[in-house]
This record gives sequence, structure tokens and C-alpha cells, in this order.
Amino acid sequence: MIIGDYNNLRVVRKSDLGYMLTDDSNDEVLLHFREAKNEYKENDKVKAFLYYDKKHRLCATENEVKVTLSHPGYVEVVEIISGTGVFVSNNTGKDILISTDYLPYDFSLWPEVGDTLPVLLKIKRETIFAKPLNHYELVDLADSNSKYALNEVVEAHVIHISEAGISLATDDFKHIFVHKTMLRGRYHVGQKVSTKIIHVKDNNEYNGSLISQKEDQIDPDKEYLLKYLKSHNDCMPLDAKSKSEDVEKLLPLSRKAFKRALGGLYKDEKVYFEDGKTYLKK
Repeated sequence: MIIGDYNNLRVVRKSDLGYMLTDDSNDEVLLHFREAKNEYKENDKVKAFLYYDKKHRLCATENEVKVTLSHPGYVEVVEIISGTGVFVSNNTGKDILISTDYLPYDFSLWPEVGDTLPVLLKIKRETIFAKPLNHYELVDLADSNSKYALNEVVEAHVIHISEAGISLATDDFKHIFVHKTMLRGRYHVGQKVSTKIIHVKDNNEYNGSLISQKEDQIDPDKEYLLKYLKSHNDCMPLDAKSKSEDVEKLLPLSRKAFKRALGGLYKDEKVYFEDGKTYLKK
């Protein structure tokens, strides 16, 4: 019998709790009445998913699960326990744990109830647990025959957050990386977002953007620069001539977005430049 996957089994007998199933070995597993789709008699064939219940007993279900050992998939977060991890539903009698080993150190970046994540199943000590897919595993799973087009807007889920940016996974396992300069706001793992494809790679990977169009983004960018100046003694060690690496090191903005917003503030007579720095006008 293969735990964590579907098995083609045979009904041995009917008990007070359900049906005892076997794969013609000496092993038997219970298919509880509530987990059975039909009534069965001896020697009937049943396709069932095998899992461990809360007491680590082997059980069978005919429910259609979201993910198996052989087929990764998306599961929904149903419970969060700080210090332990998050539990996801696989449509069985026991929810599956994603341990803290696979979650951000910062609790505020953890998935929330209702979020979904792409995972694969693992088994250890008579317990099934889930591991979120990384971008290498996504690339292997993605269908290379289907492609997203440049500037296409697609829905995806956050799977990893780093200083460089965030990684996203689409429902069909495409990987999209969004650089920090293409982000606005704060995100968490499992969050669903809409991203625009800004670069298509050759290996089922993409670069995306989570910022709005230029005409919609310039005012928030101007507001961000004003807040930065006010919180840093009305001075910023950058001006319109600053290099891209200096801008991106200090701010979550691309050089183009920075220059556009800074130009707007200058036009509004809210800032002035001196010795390579920008100052807020009193």
C-alpha cells in the first residue's frame, strides 16, 4: 500500500465502522462509512486515498484530495499556530501541517487562513506533512507548451519573500519573480496577487510587476518620497542624477519611477537640490 496516494484495493469484509480493504497482502485498512461513496460487498474494487488520522492510524477515503505524493497541488490554509506552523486541508479527516521550517522567520509574513499554497507531500514517522514548492520544483512541473505573453496580467500566489523581491506561483505552476523595485506595499506568503508579465524567460520562468500604470503610480511614489524626506531630517542623499544602484539600494523604486516622482515634487516646488542631495522646502 502506498501511503499519501491513491490505491486500487479490494473489500475484504464489512465491519461495524466501515469496510476493511486490502491490496491482497496481509495488510488491511479501514474505509469508514463516512469516507465511502457507495455501499460495497466482499471482493468489490475500491480506489481510495490512504492517510494517517489524528491518532496516527492508517485510514482510507474516497474523497477527491487536492494533492498526493505523486501529484503536487494547491491546498487551502485552515489554521495557524504560532511556533508550530500552518495547517492546510487536503479534504481528508486530518489537516496537514506545514511546519515552521518552511515558513518565514517573521510571523507577519506567514500565510493567513483562506490563502492557498502549492505544496508536495512528505511522510515522516507515520505523519503526512506538506512542503511548499520552491521555484526549481515549479519549473520542473510547468507545462512548457503553454506560455504567458508579454504584458499579460495573470493571477498568482506569493511563495517566497526575500530582500531582492518576491516569488510567485501561478495555478499552472509557472514561476514569476517580482523585483523589489516592482513592488508596492507589504505582502505575505500565500497571498493572491495580480501581476503583469514584463519579461519572458526560456525556462518557464517570468519577471512580473505589481505596480500600477505610470499615471496611477506617480502620486503614491511622490507621497513615498515626501514621507522619506520628513522622516530623515528633510534630506535625501539622492537627486535626479543619482545612479540606478544608489536609488535601488536606498529606496524600493526603480530609477525611472524615482526620477518621475522626484520631478513631480520639483515641479510642485516641494523640493530643491544641492550637492547631489534632495531637500524638502519649508
